[in-house]
Amino acid sequence: MKKLVTLTTMALAGTMLLSGCVSTGGSAIETHKKGMESVTEDEYVVAKKPIDRHFIGCAWSKQFGPVEDPGLAEIRVKKEKSLNSLQQDFAYNRGIALGGAPAVVPVQAEAAVQGGSVTLSKLSGLELISAVNIGEIPFEPEIPYITEALRLGNFKISDEKANKASLSLGGNALVGHAATTAETGSQARRGSEGAGLVVAYKLHQIDMESYKKVDTGSFPLPLDRLEEKSGMFIKAKYLAVEPGARKSLPRNLVWACARADAMSRDMLGAWLVEVKSSDPRRKSLTIAFPAFPKVEDCSNYTSVIYSRINPATDAIERQKISITVIDAEVSDNLKPKNFEARASLVDESFKVKPVKPSSVQ
Repeated sequence: MKKLVTLTTMALAGTMLLSGCVSTGGSAIETHKKGMESVTEDEYVVAKKPIDRHFIGCAWSKQFGPVEDPGLAEIRVKKEKSLNSLQQDFAYNRGIALGGAPAVVPVQAEAAVQGGSVTLSKLSGLELISAVNIGEIPFEPEIPYITEALRLGNFKISDEKANKASLSLGGNALVGHAATTAETGSQARRGSEGAGLVVAYKLHQIDMESYKKVDTGSFPLPLDRLEEKSGMFIKAKYLAVEPGARKSLPRNLVWACARADAMSRDMLGAWLVEVKSSDPRRKSLTIAFPAFPKVEDCSNYTSVIYSRINPATDAIERQKISITVIDAEVSDNLKPKNFEARASLVDESFKVKPVKPSSVQ
């Protein structure tokens, strides 16, 4: 497997950092950017403001950086920690250059810091955060997405008001407290704090030369009638619970919006869309739209319902569903009066390619 950072480059960067070649002028962010670019080459976009969030699966904007979509499903992530000593030294020194403070430091580390030692690098390493399944990232044509983040573990930015940063060695009650500070040449940063700093992102986007798409187009979704489209069986139905019966709707429903999900325990009626595959290996799901009480702006649902990486082609194969409830109403006694909805299924296959930082900065 190709290494994210070559050993030679890492060694050079480590030598520079360990010998004290950290810029004493300019801001901490400028120092950070130069230091990061020297080791990540043209693979990672350096974060303008390191924070403790990884933004895996978010689209990338040239002007604004990570762009979140609160309507998208949560993407599962994995975290791997580098045990390479050179990478650990790099992570520690890069954290100090930003005015970072180790989140937990034993009392015994005080002397090492006073002496300028990098022994503390063994307390903090370089962490790689990525999606468990890259197919869960909601790739759209021509848009870069964050697929990996580099994180300096156990660091936080000190909220200093002075022009030079201090490395505060604050332990907790279990390991004691060390009041000594180690000065750095970088200016302090304010308002950026977290139990770890994400300092760079790797971006990918769809390789349009490999992109293939099959769309069923919009089709009606009447109540209690089974529809078969693109290998999927889809059926809409209505479900209600008796008021005061101390019962609630099933807990395994996928609600069309976050607000309906939050109200689900008090929901007395819902329009359900059951989705099952002809492939027995695939899971079925039930998408719920609130019927009573009604919830504004909760009549649309779009999501990837299946994705996998084809090892023979290295392509991501996925299927998306879109459902729109056009008109739906229940009576005073919670019986369905009218229901009109439409759905569509899209099958896609594509490869992804890395995005060079120079093209998005």
